[in-house]
Amino acid sequence: MSEDEAELKQLVDTLAQVEQQVRAWEAQLETLAAVRAEIWQARTTLDGLQEEPEGREMLVPVGYNTSLFASLGSKERVLTGLGSRVYMEAPLEEALERLQSRLDEVEKATRDYRESLAQLQQQHAQLRERAEALYAQAEAAKEVGSDFLLPGGR
Repeated sequence: MSEDEAELKQLVDTLAQVEQQVRAWEAQLETLAAVRAEIWQARTTLDGLQEEPEGREMLVPVGYNTSLFASLGSKERVLTGLGSRVYMEAPLEEALERLQSRLDEVEKATRDYRESLAQLQQQHAQLRERAEALYAQAEAAKEVGSDFLLPGGR
């Protein structure tokens, strides 16, 4: 196997790995977008509740297009998740601060993933371009009667 054939084989393997990484990072970006939307909704809801009087009737969504009629109790206490199904009671303002902090973290992670993804996609394009050039060179060599890539041709 010539150097060019070995390089082409390695490029094909590397391209497959890079494509897999691109798909993984795109999936991670989708997850971050869903988390961001959920945090934003929670923050917006709590912001809106600050202006509402205690005892105000409202609909509380419980899932699958189903809501409960409820009355707003104390706005001073909010249950906020810490992770792993652990919650703590916190004042409304503290809950809003925690949500904003988490939103900032998610937005930073999203920016970082987008930058890394752009670099990875650029790397993928360069690798693909080199692989296509080597493949074209191999096809040209076959047309002149050789079954191998031209040695050292770059």
